[in-house]
Amino acid sequence: MKLSTVYVGVEDMDRALAFYEDVFQAEPEQAEQRFSIFEFDGADFGLYNAGADGHEFDFGNNCVPNFEVEDVDSAYERISALAPEVVSDGIFDIDGYRGFHFLDTEGNTIEVFSIDSE
Repeated sequence: MKLSTVYVGVEDMDRALAFYEDVFQAEPEQAEQRFSIFEFDGADFGLYNAGADGHEFDFGNNCVPNFEVEDVDSAYERISALAPEVVSDGIFDIDGYRGFHFLDTEGNTIEVFSIDSE
């Protein structure tokens, strides 16, 4: 079994795409009103507009994707200026696993982390 895609539900695809383009500092591989994809090494991060299919969807916290970065401090500085809300109280540290949580424009919790090698 291989992980293909993790996706979060969005109500406003244009708003979500603009937000994640800034967060990821990348253009999406696919940008459509129903489903958009950002590619990462071996797995994709998707944005799904369930309304385009006429489906009901619970928005926010239906999945917590986490993204590893080399420097969590600089990621925190950059993303905390973009995100509607940083939900962790600064950067947490659990035995060298350092990270933070933020809400995206659609109410989904996202985690960013790094692992200290010291």
